[in-house]
Amino acid sequence: MLIAFSGVLGAAEVESAPPPAKQEPAKEEYLPGVAFSQGITEITGVAISPLLGVSSVGAWRYWKTPAEARAALPWYAQPWAWGTGLVLLTLCFLKDSLGTAVPGLLKKPFDMVELFENKASALVASGAFVPLVAAEMAKHLDAEKAAVAVPTAWLGGETVAFIDLSWLMIPGAVVAFLLVWICSHAINVLIILSPFSTVDAGLKLLRTALLAMIGVVYAIAPWLAAAFCVVLILIAAWLAPAAMRLAIFGARFAGDILLPWRGKRRATPENPHVFTLGRLAGLPPRTGGRLVLLDDGTAVFRYRRWCVLDERTVPLPEGVRQVEKGILSPSLVHGGEEKMATLLLFLPRYRGHEEKVAEHLKLQGVREHPMARGFAAVKEWLKGVLRRGPAEVRS
Repeated sequence: MLIAFSGVLGAAEVESAPPPAKQEPAKEEYLPGVAFSQGITEITGVAISPLLGVSSVGAWRYWKTPAEARAALPWYAQPWAWGTGLVLLTLCFLKDSLGTAVPGLLKKPFDMVELFENKASALVASGAFVPLVAAEMAKHLDAEKAAVAVPTAWLGGETVAFIDLSWLMIPGAVVAFLLVWICSHAINVLIILSPFSTVDAGLKLLRTALLAMIGVVYAIAPWLAAAFCVVLILIAAWLAPAAMRLAIFGARFAGDILLPWRGKRRATPENPHVFTLGRLAGLPPRTGGRLVLLDDGTAVFRYRRWCVLDERTVPLPEGVRQVEKGILSPSLVHGGEEKMATLLLFLPRYRGHEEKVAEHLKLQGVREHPMARGFAAVKEWLKGVLRRGPAEVRS
């Protein structure tokens, strides 16, 4: 699907006596600009799906390289690397294919494992794959003598210094990769939040279609694929803040589900961890913070801008405020039965602490989630159907 960007060196020069020297892969001869187009296309495609992208590029390069030069290929083009990746991709495919036939909640733990796999793959790709691609792009730019003239000054007068564009290539490629990846990673978070397997399959199909589109456009014209990838990077830069908040929320939510004992130890019902769901006092959705009771008895939402800047507090709206029990985590609801709005979502670690939270923050009690009430009714019905012996009659 993705196009490998490197070729193979010719045979090394040999002297008369020694055996032939070991061949090493090298860059192919490209028309001006083609190497840059191919590199930015690879980086964007790998950012959309790191495991699939790195495995595909590695397998493609391995099979396009003569057998005698394969030992000198980079790590991602070695069979142990792309073979492991393809095995993991096959397991993910089987999970998604078989998962459409089972309830979404039964598949969620595996989706959460895949969420962390996506993070690990992106970490490896950004540190050990993208710099290699960027370095290869820089070599082609260096061959074309690409440089930037910068006027400077020194004691002897004004002069001009030339900055090699290759110095900027690696950090720029890593930033572009992270921008696209964080937006693609948001799809994994939406999958673990969606209760429907068909929606999960649709989201993954959308991501795969985008990845396939990049490959098709590149086959038509490399410069057109590069322009398309630049547009994707600009869109990703605009969506990155929202995607980052969603990624933080998804990581903490999935961590509490997969490691419940760790979350229970860190639960603090007196000032619980929460995330905004709607627009609370102008805050964007999925802003993380804590619920705190001030000395004057006012319950507020306290958060830090960009997680590290100054701390701010937002008072909760007046009226009936209750903690609603959920299937995976509680939430804070506001309003009457006719018009109930969900303001905040607690982390899953606070399941079972609903009464303590409501009592400490002086809220108006705890209520059952409608879906939880439905599950309770089904449970009672099954107990009645499966009960052995005559039912007990109470007067």
